[in-house]
Amino acid sequence: MADPPRSPDTGAGPNRGEGMPRWVKVFAIIGIVLALLAVVVLVTGGGGGHGPGRHLGAGGDTAPSSGHQSTSAGAGGPADATEAARTVKVTTLDAMTFQPSRISVSAGETVTFVVTNTGRAVHEFTLGDAAMQQQHADAMAHIPAGMAHDSPNSVTLQRGETKQLTWRFGDTATLEYGCHQPRHHQAGMHGQITVA
Repeated sequence: MADPPRSPDTGAGPNRGEGMPRWVKVFAIIGIVLALLAVVVLVTGGGGGHGPGRHLGAGGDTAPSSGHQSTSAGAGGPADATEAARTVKVTTLDAMTFQPSRISVSAGETVTFVVTNTGRAVHEFTLGDAAMQQQHADAMAHIPAGMAHDSPNSVTLQRGETKQLTWRFGDTATLEYGCHQPRHHQAGMHGQITVA
């Protein structure tokens, strides 16, 4: 006796999941895989602060967003500009320095940094402890030079641009701000923040 004929649309036959077309099964599997990938990306934060979709164009939004880059509890964290007790103006210079090169703050103080790039090169202002600076430097190794990539503790400044970064300081005694554009930090483009 011959096998019953198969339907070309379903691939159904004896022992073949009768009634459900094969293409439905394929799309169901693809949907499950995509859903699992989305969960993994949400749980892991998408690989740090510099994953796809996390970079801004040259005229991008300057407000920090949560979830971009981890912060150390002792270093503090991003805050709303309306909470700032004071404003500190910082200038990035093509001589691979910041003006001023040292800033003092109080533990728990919220400060808005108004950072201006007066040079011709792209610079950035990245605030954090040594671990946060290293995390940012490692991420920068995978980003094209000059690409804007603002995050809660970092702003990228094109020539002539001014941006703000507001930070509530923790109790860490010494923090750093630096520029991690290629070779800038190594050339001495960093400053010190003393938390008293």
